[in-house]
Amino acid sequence: MNLTQVTSIYFSPTDSTKKAVELIAAQIPGSHESLNLTEAKHRPDYHFTENEVVLVGVPVYGGRVPMTASERLKKLHGRQTPVVLVVAYGNRAYEDALLELKDILVEQGFRPAAAAAVVTEHNIVRSIAAGRPDEEDQKRIRAFGQNVAAKLHDIPGTCDLTELSVKGNHPYREYHTLPLKIKVGSSCTSCGACIKSCPVQAISRTDPKVTDQERCISCMRCVKVCPTGGRKLGMLVQIAVGNKLKKVCAGRKEPEFIL
Repeated sequence: MNLTQVTSIYFSPTDSTKKAVELIAAQIPGSHESLNLTEAKHRPDYHFTENEVVLVGVPVYGGRVPMTASERLKKLHGRQTPVVLVVAYGNRAYEDALLELKDILVEQGFRPAAAAAVVTEHNIVRSIAAGRPDEEDQKRIRAFGQNVAAKLHDIPGTCDLTELSVKGNHPYREYHTLPLKIKVGSSCTSCGACIKSCPVQAISRTDPKVTDQERCISCMRCVKVCPTGGRKLGMLVQIAVGNKLKKVCAGRKEPEFIL
């Protein structure tokens, strides 16, 4: 295939998914662009042709594609466009997320060419899978990107792509997120960084200490972007969540690649 464009698309509140997608994309020759679906703003519909390749990455929330990401992926429209599927998870399990991502994008007119499930630092308990993707992960991710490039180069067109089989179940597991309340400390300067960055506009536009718990998806983006460390989970909550995840996240999980 003669690809005219390589587009990296991601919903990535803590930037871990973004990093994984861009590592893969960097190995594919062509003109590169990116589309960040994390920001809460109005977006037009995006259309792609069969002469492009799109890489789409999302984090895994409770074994599923985050509902917010799923809604925004409906703005993407392919025309038998080859797509590389990427899910990032915090060393527990990705369960139905990769299958769900595949189903969404097939419905939107894309043809899955390859898929990856990569381990990244847990967005809530950052000591879990800390520093991942590490050097060894990155080496394997780059090699996968090179294999994707070779696969796309060697086929005449998307009609030559065979069915890509990924793990997951129908029906998907029930979607849920941990209802976590972020505490705002005295170091908060009301700079507004969290308000601007929140993917779902859950933080009051006039008082950053007020969060709409119905809107909040516990993505931890506000914690990450706060320049003063003024937003964090309460210590007791951190301990409780850490203890809950300790067993299910034990042992090093390795990235999985499908071509």
